[in-house]
Amino acid sequence: MINAMSNTLPYRTKLATRFTTFEVRVETTNLYICAHSNVYDRAIVLVKRLREDIERYCEKHPQFLHALTPLEPEALAPEVVQRMCKASLLAGVGPMAAVAGAIAQMVGEDLLHYSSEVIVENGGDIWAHVREPAKISVFAGRSAFSKHLGIALTPDMTPCGVCSSSGRFGRSFSFGKADIATIIADTAALADAVATATCNMVQSDSDCTQAVSFATSISGVKGALVIYWDTMAVKGSIELTEIE
Repeated sequence: MINAMSNTLPYRTKLATRFTTFEVRVETTNLYICAHSNVYDRAIVLVKRLREDIERYCEKHPQFLHALTPLEPEALAPEVVQRMCKASLLAGVGPMAAVAGAIAQMVGEDLLHYSSEVIVENGGDIWAHVREPAKISVFAGRSAFSKHLGIALTPDMTPCGVCSSSGRFGRSFSFGKADIATIIADTAALADAVATATCNMVQSDSDCTQAVSFATSISGVKGALVIYWDTMAVKGSIELTEIE
């Protein structure tokens, strides 16, 4: 089991025992990786390279770091930048809204060369490729659903991204007030960007249904969950489960 969103890190000890788990930290990037062997040495090289690609691109294009709307990448932009831009265009947000998901996925895809199952969590944003079922616990802050609600992840759903945004806690930048907006999508970059856009739409409990409808209207999004206080809206291919 892994949390979909948290403002603290101790939850990371609650994962299923079939994995070897380890953290990779490079400046503000903090990954929690589940695999069948400790591939820390490979993972940290990847994280450093991806961060360097993004930082160098931002040096040449300062607007990339702070844009709140989509940007067109250079033709020769690094792959991580192109993935972020593509996802943000579909979601209608700035490209940095997809950064955590993009890094999680690109690290995870590479590590599949060393492990048949990989889960990479990056600040609550997850990319997963599993061969056995897993559960993702949804942390929704003040809501009564928090710590009791989970998402069932089956092998046929993966690889996929499961990413969250909150207007109430965590480091997510949001214009919304949702306790949590969690998105399942084909890619983690897309799930990350759409989670931001979906959370931005929620100002009160009356916005939850419209927000999940917006999210699932985007090509590549499989399912959406929004919680505002004790109101929850769910749409698409997303199976909820109780967390003990």
